[in-house]
Amino acid sequence: MTPQEYARYRENKRHARPGFAYNTYLCTIPLDFPRVALHWHDEMELIYIKKGEGAVSLQLRRLPVYAGCIAVVPPGCLHAIEGKDGGSMEYENILFSRRLLTTAGNDWCDDALAPLFDGRVALPPLLTPGSPLHAEAAACLDEADRACASAQEGYPLLVKAALYRLFFVLRRAAEYGAPPPPPEAERVKAALSLIAARCGEKLTVADAAAAVGYSPSHFMRFFRAAVGQPFAVYLNDYRLTAAARLLRETDGSVLDIAGQTGFDSLSYFCRRFHRKYGLSPGRYRAAARREAPPPEPLKI
Repeated sequence: MTPQEYARYRENKRHARPGFAYNTYLCTIPLDFPRVALHWHDEMELIYIKKGEGAVSLQLRRLPVYAGCIAVVPPGCLHAIEGKDGGSMEYENILFSRRLLTTAGNDWCDDALAPLFDGRVALPPLLTPGSPLHAEAAACLDEADRACASAQEGYPLLVKAALYRLFFVLRRAAEYGAPPPPPEAERVKAALSLIAARCGEKLTVADAAAAVGYSPSHFMRFFRAAVGQPFAVYLNDYRLTAAARLLRETDGSVLDIAGQTGFDSLSYFCRRFHRKYGLSPGRYRAAARREAPPPEPLKI
């Protein structure tokens, strides 16, 4: 699953009060999708493993996870999620922005939170059952879940209270240290940003390599090792995801959408689209217009 498909999945699955910037949703790999590709965003994310085992990659470091583990993903952190081969992993995604906890003016809470959000204090990347402060952090998340499930009048106050306690715990856990991100992380972000900005144009390995300061041959090895896919495969998948969104949300012709997303050949676009989604572009759009959920990508 590409980051764009994952974002769409979140939009469909979020459980939060409109206007309350705290979203949680359960995901299961491989039932919902095979894996989540490397990506980042500006919100804070917590990945709370409920069942099974797998791995979460943070800043290009692959960390094994299992039931009870809590992965902490600060804003701007590269991350990916995968299950264990042959098994399944259920996890809760918790996503919220800094504005949820800050006030209009400066106060002591804002001052305490700022270094945790902007990277001046290295948050612990993973809290595992039995490790220092894990039980306290898990209790905060469980309390926030119960508050959301009850949805009683004023429940956002309970959620915020739980999050403030959580960040107090994380601030204490930060003393155990977290290694700095590898220098390659910024190069990966530069490459992914280039794909997002120019996916509709002719984009070559040489273009991407130049953007991150590598030779084409070195870049191909680097990108595959970091992202888990060759550059051409990732780019093609990104383009198909962008095309699917345009088919759902615009009235552009299939030919125009193919061109907008970087496909010079309509027949090639239609073949690749059918291979990914199991439907032709026209039938995919028709399913969306009937207000039926678009099919998940084929797990091949």
